[in-house]
Amino acid sequence: MAEFKSQYKELGFYVDGEFKKFNDGRYATEDEATIEVLSNISDAQRVAEAKAEPKAEETPKPKPKAPAKKTSGK
Repeated sequence: MAEFKSQYKELGFYVDGEFKKFNDGRYATEDEATIEVLSNISDAQRVAEAKAEPKAEETPKPKPKAPAKKTSGK
């Protein structure tokens, strides 16, 4: 799946005679014809290949807790 972004919130374009448009400046598709058209539009930039599922090893590990501060013996 390919994801594209545009500075225009609702940029519209045609693919094989069918009108399509961005939603909130984003457009995701798996269609090869649509990817080809979007690759040739100067106002659309491909941001990334969307991943089907995130890997478990990419999750950040929690930081160890700082030791408690000593209180004064007053």
